[in-house]
This record gives sequence, structure tokens and C-alpha cells, in this order.
Amino acid sequence: MGELSDSKILVVDDTDTNIDILVEILGDDYDVRVATDGFGALEAVSEEPPDLILLDIMMPDLDGYEVCKKLKSREDTKDIPVIFVTAMGEIENETKGLDIGAVDYITKPLSPPIVKARVHNHLQLKKAGDELKKQNEILNENIRLREDVDRIARHDLKTPLNAVITIPDLLLKEGNLNPEQSDMLKMLETSGYRMLDIINSSLDLYKMESGKYELTPVSVNIIPIIFQIQGETRDMQNARNLSLHVLSGGKEAGQEDSFVVSGEEMLCYSMLANLIKNAMEASPPGNKINILLKKQPDPVIQIHNQGVVPDEIQDRFFEKYVTAGKKGGTGLGTYSAKLITETLGGTISFQSSPEKGTIVTVKLKTISEVAKEKPTDSPEKVKNAFLNKTITILIADDYKIMRTTIMGILRQMGFSRFFSAENGKKAAEIVRTEQVNLIISDVNMPEMSGIDLLRYVREKSTQKEVPLILVTGESDKKTVQSALQLKVNDYIVKPFSSDVLMKKIEKVFT
Repeated sequence: MGELSDSKILVVDDTDTNIDILVEILGDDYDVRVATDGFGALEAVSEEPPDLILLDIMMPDLDGYEVCKKLKSREDTKDIPVIFVTAMGEIENETKGLDIGAVDYITKPLSPPIVKARVHNHLQLKKAGDELKKQNEILNENIRLREDVDRIARHDLKTPLNAVITIPDLLLKEGNLNPEQSDMLKMLETSGYRMLDIINSSLDLYKMESGKYELTPVSVNIIPIIFQIQGETRDMQNARNLSLHVLSGGKEAGQEDSFVVSGEEMLCYSMLANLIKNAMEASPPGNKINILLKKQPDPVIQIHNQGVVPDEIQDRFFEKYVTAGKKGGTGLGTYSAKLITETLGGTISFQSSPEKGTIVTVKLKTISEVAKEKPTDSPEKVKNAFLNKTITILIADDYKIMRTTIMGILRQMGFSRFFSAENGKKAAEIVRTEQVNLIISDVNMPEMSGIDLLRYVREKSTQKEVPLILVTGESDKKTVQSALQLKVNDYIVKPFSSDVLMKKIEKVFT
């Protein structure tokens, strides 16, 4: 029997002769225990679950059918295989037993070879099932671990990345830099966005594929995003002698113009970066790429290049790993763009022909307030709005560079009074002893999280109504719901630009 010799078998029968026969047939190969009635069988199973049960049907008080029903109704015993042993051979009795969960029938008088063969087969099946169940548990645990790693990576990578993206912009706005220094800062900012693109692609695609991505839509002006991507791809444009034109309302758009969609800024960035880079790679050298922005009932983005999608991949253009004619291409660019577009609630399609080239069309949505939104105020205008206000802001984050970055953005907005805390517990102490007008807090902090700080402020402090903005690298549904229940004023997902923080604070104080 080898690997099955340690198997435990429970024989249940109210007749001693039948028990003796089964013990004699199986006792040399397995660990055999016995029970003489249905209640005794249930008690024996509870004490030590067997690997297989040989169960008589006709027993007083509690027959085999009832015992089987009770075993199959319990989570801890439902997977134990039950073989009925009976003198009844009618088809209807076999059907009844199989319907309630038995795996087999052995009829009396018992044939030792048949008993041994059937017990051996079902123990092998049980062992295979147990191994498969264990593998599934390991697989599920690996999935949970992957999700935890994704969440940790999102927070731990995006927190310092926010500084990489934001600090260059702060220094550029301060001025007093020579051209070489300005170019180096712009390169650093560009590198930060490239890192962000990699992080978003690796962490978000899995959630989008499995339908687990939680979208937090806001109004996003995509024109600055397009110009950001244009700057990042300058080397590619120069190498291929390409030009990129952004057309909105039939005319060339400038960086100060607005074309607002509903979405998340970083998702829009990743989607547009994939499509624009794909168009540049597919375009014949010396041509131009047009990005057409159309304010129809829903906003439409069209990216046009003179290249043609090869016939062999036209039917699979948006499928995973589909690529043609690109050295080192992964086939993930258009696939990722499609996933992101659909996650944003939009649609994506393309047309390609030798006469017209290739046009990729993305249709997105607007949010109800978009039409009513006023243009983003300049930093100078917002700064002036706060110059005459004495406002004290508490910044809580366990990452020092993040606290410094937020403070730098706030200073440019005109604020000058700050408290700083490296965890929620110290922030709560400041709230107990000092008057503050706004709290900006990270969600994941040691000793006391941002959610716990929010709960303390709303339920226990003397400043229950103070505005609180939460900052996080992972906007999971559970955290967002908890924050909303505790009346958080707003929520920012890292990394964010100074304009995003400026909008959030302006919203709080107006």
C-alpha cells in the first residue's frame, strides 16, 4: 500500500459479524476503527476524522443515510469519502445514496478483492484531492501575498517618487537657475514620471485584468499631460524627425488650454503615454503626429500617424503581447491602453489604411461638475487669496522628504504656519495642545495611522470640525469607505502634483 498505509478508515455497522469481516479484509493495510451505530460514528468522526468511511445503511435510531447527510452538511467533514455497505442492491437505493454525497456502493456478501480495490481507489482519489486543495490554498495565499506586496510597493515606492516629481517643479518655480540647472531638474522630473509609468503598469494591470481596480475619478486636464509626454519623448522625435501637434477646437493647443475628462491623472498619463509612444514608433520618419481633442457629448481623443497597422495583427491590435515590426517590443502598450480606457469607463478603437494612416480613437466621460468648473487658478492667485489669512497647517507623514515636499508646495501657495509630525500619535498630541486650521495626513504611519488620527479628531478631540485631507499611495475601497464614514474632507493619491494639492486646499477653504 506504500503511501496509503497510514490512512484511517472508519467502519460503521450494527452487526459484529460484518465489522469483523471488514476489519479482517482491511486491517493489515490500514488503520481501521469501528463504530456500531450512527451516533457513535458521528462521535468518532468528531474526535479524529478518518480518511474514508465504510457505512452500513440499515441501522437502528440513525441510519446510514442520515449519518451521511449530517457529515456532508458540516464544513469539517463534508470532504470525507463515504462508501455505503449494504445488502440492498436496488437501483433506487444506490441513487439515493449517491444523491446525498456517497462516492460508491459495496453490496453484501462482501468480496475481499472488490472491497480492497474500491477502498484503495477512493483513498488515492482522496489523497489527490487533499493535495490539490493544499495547492489551491498555497496559490490563494500567493495571490494574497502578491496583493500585499503590490500595496506595500505602491505606498513605499510612490512616497519617495512624489518628491522626485514635485521638488524639481518647486525649484523651477523659485527661479534663479541657469539653463543647465533647469534642464537637469526637468530631466529628473521626467525620470520620475517614467518610474511612475513603470510602477503603474506593473501594479495596476493585474487589478484591472481581475476587475479589482478601484477607480477614484476626478476632473483631469489632459493637455498638460500630453505636453509632459511630448517633452519625455523629445529624443525619439528628434531621432525620427517627427513632429507632434495637439489640436483642440480646430486650432493648436497651448499648455495653458484645458480639455477635461473624468479619470485619474496617473491613469490618463499611462494611457496617453502608451498610445503616443506607439504612434511615434509606428510613424514613418519625417512625418507628423496629430492629437485631436474633440469636445463632443463625451470627450474624444484621436491620435493619428501615417503608419499602417500590419494586416496580420489588425484583428488582434489590442490583445496582450501582440506586436509586429518592433525590435524589443512587448506588445503591452496598446493592451495596457485598452485596459486603462475601459477602467476609466471609456472605449477605444482604431482605423488603419495606407491612404489615411492609423487613427486610434479614445472616448472618455465627463463628471457632472466638469462643465461648471472654473479654470484652475494660477499659484500666484491662490497665494494672494491666502496672504491675509492666518492659517496653521499640521502635516503628518512618517517620510521626512514627503513632509518637506508638502510644506514647500504650501509655502508657494502663501501659507507660512506649520506643525510637523512623523506619525499619527504625535499629530494627535499636537491637536490636543495646539489650534490648527487644516490637517494633511498620510494614511499609512507607525503607532497611529491616518485613519486612526481622523477617528481621534472627529470623535475625541476638541477640534472635531477641523478639515482633514488624507494622502496615500493606495486608494483601496475599504480605506476610502472608512475615511468617508469619518467625514474626511478630501483624499489625494500619491504621487500628486502641486496643482492637485492646491485644488484640494482651495476646495476646503472656499
